[in-house]
Amino acid sequence: MLKQSNLFKQFQVWMENKGYAKTTKSNKPSTIADYSSSFLRICAWESKTPEQVAESISTILPQYTIGEHSARGRMKSRAVRCSIAAYSRFLHETQVA
Repeated sequence: MLKQSNLFKQFQVWMENKGYAKTTKSNKPSTIADYSSSFLRICAWESKTPEQVAESISTILPQYTIGEHSARGRMKSRAVRCSIAAYSRFLHETQVA
């Protein structure tokens, strides 16, 4: 798996600050862990770092929501599609990239 970058860590903090669940009531990993692993899966599929995904978000986001990789976007209870959409919102709101 890819080395966790500073931008990826900021994304996780942003999700926590936005109220995404860190754990379930039974103390199991929840939304943040699910979206984090799904986002790293996208990075691996694209052979890009989180920073490189940020630079190409306008191209990558549609591929996983309506485009050629939309089937991948439906994997794992839609976490792949939701994680890239959340990453796009994070980039837009924080303007870090």
